[in-house]
Amino acid sequence: MSTPADVIRDLAALLQALAALLETPTAREIPNIARDLGAQPQLAAGVDALGRVLGELRGAALPLQRAAIDADALVALLGCVPGFVTGMGQAVNAGGEWLAELGLGDAAAEATRVSGPLRQVSGVLDMGIDVAEGAAALLAPGQWRGLMASLDQLSISLQALKTPAPPATPTTPPRPDAAPSGG
Repeated sequence: MSTPADVIRDLAALLQALAALLETPTAREIPNIARDLGAQPQLAAGVDALGRVLGELRGAALPLQRAAIDADALVALLGCVPGFVTGMGQAVNAGGEWLAELGLGDAAAEATRVSGPLRQVSGVLDMGIDVAEGAAALLAPGQWRGLMASLDQLSISLQALKTPAPPATPTTPPRPDAAPSGG
């Protein structure tokens, strides 16, 4: 079964392959063929239309990329909170033991009463982080940069089709009656 990261990665690979196809010598002849057929305006219009579609795809993908990166950053930021809360619970518990040793039973009991809920909150936060990590993984933050770069490269390769290659200067064979040069 494919994951969202697989889909995004494979889509980027498809776009890269299309860009590579448009950069082949055969594809680079498309503008010359259009010029020879008098169809340059139609080719330019088609390239512009496809360029707009790619631009719209990029525009739609950009907020998704940002959401994926933001979700990943949020998970990373929140990842330290459960450990911090656990540490607080342990500190309160240790403080309660110290207060008990000092003979301050009421204060020790309060510390024990507070440390239990802190440990529970830490456990709930751990579960929440696990859920958030799963959601962030679905957004595949690591794959978006490649997808966006592939979209950009395909747009560049597509726009290059609007420019015909300069016509090759034909080489004419020397005339048999011409005098040899240099000599």
